[in-house]
Formats: sequence, C-alpha cells, structure tokens
Amino acid sequence: MMPRIVPFDTNYDQIRKFEKTAFILLIISSILIFLNWLLSKAFSDNLKNEIEIFKEVARVISYVGMVLYLLINLFAKILFHTVEKRKRNDLIDNSFGIKYSNENTEGYYNNSETQVGVKKLALNSYESSFHTENTLKYMLYKNLVYLVIFSVPFLLSIFSKNGSEIVRILFEISIPLTLLSQLVIMLIYYQNVLEINERFKIELTNIGEKEMRQDDIAKLLIPVMEYYSIKAWANINLNSKIFMKYNEAISEKWTKRKENLK
Repeated sequence: MMPRIVPFDTNYDQIRKFEKTAFILLIISSILIFLNWLLSKAFSDNLKNEIEIFKEVARVISYVGMVLYLLINLFAKILFHTVEKRKRNDLIDNSFGIKYSNENTEGYYNNSETQVGVKKLALNSYESSFHTENTLKYMLYKNLVYLVIFSVPFLLSIFSKNGSEIVRILFEISIPLTLLSQLVIMLIYYQNVLEINERFKIELTNIGEKEMRQDDIAKLLIPVMEYYSIKAWANINLNSKIFMKYNEAISEKWTKRKENLK
C-alpha cells in the first residue's frame, strides 16, 4: 500500500488549532453572557456591588472574546485560502504528470490507474468533491446545533429589559449573525457540490472507457471549474473529526461509485 504523504497537512493542522481556539472563546463568551443575563434576572431589584463588579468584568471579557473569535476566524479563513492554492497546484501535477509544485502528495488521490490528462483531472476533482459533499452533510447538522445553542445566551441578553443599549446589541448580535451566515454559506456550498457531483457522474459515465473527444474535455472542465469556484467562494475548512470518522465509509462509497463510471 502506497504511503500517504500530504506536505500541506501541517498547514491544515494550524488552521484547525486556530478554529479550536476561536471555538473555545465562543464558549467562554456565551457562558459569560448567559451568567450576566441570569444574574440580572435573579437580582434585578437589589444588586450587590460585588455582583455588579462581576457583571461588568464578565461583560468586558465576553466582548473581548467575541472580537478575538471573529478575528481568529478571519485569519483562519485567510490561511485556508492560501493552503488551498497549494492544494490546487498539486492537483494539476497529479492529474497531468507534471512538477509544478515544490512538494507533491503521495497516496492522496486514488486514481493512479487513470492515464494523465483531463479525465484524471475530472476524476481527482470528483473524488475531492464527493468527499466534500459527504463531509458537509454531517457538518450541517453539527453547525445547526451550534447556531441554536450559542445564539440563545446572546438573544436572551439582547431582548432583556436593558436591551436598548446600542453598543451591547451590536456586540452580542454579531455572534448569532456570524453563525447564521456560516450555516447559510455551508448550505449553499453543499447544494452546489451535490449538483456538481451529479454533473461529474453523468459526464464520466457517458465517456466510460471510450477515447476522449474534444467536446468531452469541455464537458469535464465545466464541473471541475464549478467545484473549485464554489470551494473558493465558501472558503470552509472541512471538519477534520467528521472527515476522519466517516473517511473509510466515504472512500468505500467512492470506490463503488468509480466502478459504476466504467
């Protein structure tokens, strides 16, 4: 069995660490906001000075956590976009048998039996897109749960008695809106990948083992370009835990799918 070498894996590990740090900050901010709201309700009439001080400190820490969460997430997306460029260069090398990148993957794609060229580019892209589709499917459920759980403390605080404070509202509404926008982008990404994979399946099945014609090249390049366009637009790093958990099952599905293309 060919050893699996992925030179840009370390970069993805860095991105995951940034995302984990941002997630921890989100948890801390949510807990502090919820405690603030709870204390306001429990001691609404006669708040002790100690509680007022705690509330003020908790509020400041939660706001700092929110800002850092947004900034770290932004930095992780910028880094992810940069790593994806390296990954696309490796895709071209593997598909056309050239040496465009300084370092190349080994055992990353499972289409070594296919002759180099546009068809191999389409198969490699389809394999990547197939894994993306199946991983996103599980990520959507998880992110929907996150949206509900982490939005509750912020929304409770926003719509509380003192919810008219404009600065507080702007801070606290930013997190639910960010989580919602991430979920919507992921849903659009998933729907597009579903359509692209259907296009890959149809075009590759029609070609089968036949010799490629000029119009076949154009037909295969369309879903390739669409996949990497929507991937660059979404700029979403796939959840590594979900990916590894279902990778073996998805790989088996991919092997069967590839057999059906012949």
